[in-house]
Amino acid sequence: MKSKSQRYAEVVLPNVQKAAEGEWADKYKTLSKKAGSLVRNSGLIQTLAFFKSKTKEQQHAILLGHLQDELQKLSILKGQDDDLLYKQAQEASLPQYMVLTRETLHLLNWHKRFADTLIAKEKGGQP
Repeated sequence: MKSKSQRYAEVVLPNVQKAAEGEWADKYKTLSKKAGSLVRNSGLIQTLAFFKSKTKEQQHAILLGHLQDELQKLSILKGQDDDLLYKQAQEASLPQYMVLTRETLHLLNWHKRFADTLIAKEKGGQP
């Protein structure tokens, strides 16, 4: 039986590996490192709304899609809507919202770790 952290790492790793190959990998890394702070400081729904407003910037759309996909794979979100994470966060009761926030933060922690490891260099060649 796998621990919660093992299961979360298992669903996040392929997404970050794919992101590391993209031309926007450095921006994805930066966003992954900042996203947890955004959720803690502004709240989940506000962060998701911000990401939705920035979907023209590739890294925001990709990270939002990754989070939704991962939460679905972990059976935390159920359904197939494109905006499922945003809608469920909006409609959730307080206890459900707190659980969704906690699980999203756990995933974002793995995104930050893997992005830091797999996306070795920022733009400009600096490690």
